[in-house]
Amino acid sequence: MASYTPTPSATKAGSKNGRTKKTAAKAGAKNGKKQSTAPVATYSGRGSQTIVRKSNDLIQNAMYSLSLSQQKLMLHIFAMIKPSDTELPRYEMSIYEFLKLCGVDPHNGSMYKQVKKNIEDIANAKVQWIRLAGTQKITMFRWLSSATIDEGTGKIVLTLDQSLKPHLIQLKEFYTTMNITYTLPMKSQYSLKIYELCKSYQNLYLTKKQKGEPLVWNIETLKKQVDCNAANWAHVRRTVLDKAKSEINGHTDIYFDYEVYEKDRQRVIAIAVTIEPVDKQVADDKLNEITKSMSSKVRSKKNKLTLAETGTLDDDPNVLTLEYVSVPETTIPYSYGATPEMLRQELEVKAELDKLARELTADEMEAVHTIIGAMVKMAGTPHGNDKMIDGGNAHFFQTMNNVIDNCGGLRRWFEGAATRYAAKVIPVARTKSAPLPYLSRAILEDLENYRLYVVGGMPEELEDEYPETPDIVETTDFVETDAEPVNQLEPDDAATKKEITAALLRYIDREALSARLTTGQMEAFEDILQMTAYFCRRNVKGKDDGMMEGKANMQFLDALNKVIARYESLTILFEAMAVMMDYDTYWKDLMKNPKIKNPKLVFQSEVEKALLMPSAVIGAYTARRDQNDSGRPARKEYNWTKVFDEE
Repeated sequence: MASYTPTPSATKAGSKNGRTKKTAAKAGAKNGKKQSTAPVATYSGRGSQTIVRKSNDLIQNAMYSLSLSQQKLMLHIFAMIKPSDTELPRYEMSIYEFLKLCGVDPHNGSMYKQVKKNIEDIANAKVQWIRLAGTQKITMFRWLSSATIDEGTGKIVLTLDQSLKPHLIQLKEFYTTMNITYTLPMKSQYSLKIYELCKSYQNLYLTKKQKGEPLVWNIETLKKQVDCNAANWAHVRRTVLDKAKSEINGHTDIYFDYEVYEKDRQRVIAIAVTIEPVDKQVADDKLNEITKSMSSKVRSKKNKLTLAETGTLDDDPNVLTLEYVSVPETTIPYSYGATPEMLRQELEVKAELDKLARELTADEMEAVHTIIGAMVKMAGTPHGNDKMIDGGNAHFFQTMNNVIDNCGGLRRWFEGAATRYAAKVIPVARTKSAPLPYLSRAILEDLENYRLYVVGGMPEELEDEYPETPDIVETTDFVETDAEPVNQLEPDDAATKKEITAALLRYIDREALSARLTTGQMEAFEDILQMTAYFCRRNVKGKDDGMMEGKANMQFLDALNKVIARYESLTILFEAMAVMMDYDTYWKDLMKNPKIKNPKLVFQSEVEKALLMPSAVIGAYTARRDQNDSGRPARKEYNWTKVFDEE
């Protein structure tokens, strides 16, 4: 077991009473008596506590790297500290309790191996301060000073490093109090860290707000605080700040926002943040909703582990734990394959039947219920060499959960597939001697090719926000040619992501784009280029309606080759997409829209549609640009779909 002994300067931070106890402990050792002043905090006794008190130094200045589940585990351990404690307790819990707190499925085998791995990861993660308050000293230590696993009883005892004591015990000033229940639905490690930062800075923000001053965060400092090594502002904005904003505003007791405050040329170096408390009733409603979801899942769990499997019977089903939360966008555990009725309920949640009922006909809704019934059977049935994990068909769950993860649920997939299943697939299945295998193959294939169903039109979340595409006009800025191009994109170009990216850049004048586009538009271009490479070499298991040739997706290659044939270049297409998705405005608009639950999916869908309909995108872009330049409409108008068909 790895451990770290703190430096004398770190332990010196203790109180006078702490030094007295240390002296007493030495005296006891001389007399041959082993003393232990630390109380024992059991999970069954304190695990339902949800309030954490941490010093602002530990939140704002500590630099460390822990996964999301490990951060949540440490918060749960910190929550077991009572305000009346004068020493850091030793924490005792069962293996089952520990794995649940780590976000690990206790039913998935290799329990001791997983326990040891998580403990070692936490023990080896050092905590580093830039400076302790009032000093010029840098201090490093580990979260844990020791850990004991009793394989006979299934008990774990964890002891926190004593350097944490001044930051968790008997806090009088400069500390932050928060309810960790708000963090349970979070899926991003950055969201949790930024939530802690916001809570610690909230009073300072409100004080500055009264004075008319902004609360400014330096970007480089923030990256260190949240353990992010992003190289550019676009990455920080999307993966850290925007994700945190979405999860904090959706689940917690505060409202978080930000705007660019300072730039060095085109590089963002500081942001001004907003940290407002939400209405108490709203905060209480969010808290109750999270607690209700967690508790209902704990109570509904039927097949608990036995004493032989866990080594303990102390599991308390009434305490708040990191159990699975049933919401449309969360993926479904394998164990639901062994419980058909629970899986049916989960699929209905993911499908959002109430919303589907408003969009589909009665026949289509009947098809949805038939599909769900078939999926329930597929989930718990082995097929060929498919691996069964915890009672569920691993291949089926991985395929289904991929759709849920990328689309924020199954509703859009059901909405896109329902018409075909009602009109063709289910009627054909009924003519077969074995309808279920036929239906199962169709469902699995359509889940694998889910994009064919979820990008057929503008995502629902955007329909009210974006106007219809304007009519397309001809311009003479980019000269078309009927001549055969010297080169075209070939299937072999898409053998790897690196090769297809290089092939695309042969037809893109990056220097010209850099000269014409803003920083935000160039940031958009770089990500659009990578997304295009992904689509061009999309490796889909199974058939893709004849569009696949090797690892190249010929649907996208053919569309891009039409642009090359017309313009001898892809520059105009990528310029149009980059302007349309200008990062200085695009992501901010998406994040403001309360109807959009998954901005990243919207971005992916927009790129995909643009690549499949390049003439429409180019025409709309050049029309808007020419109108902006001249102040008058262009010369000739065309129907949007007609222009695309003319290719």
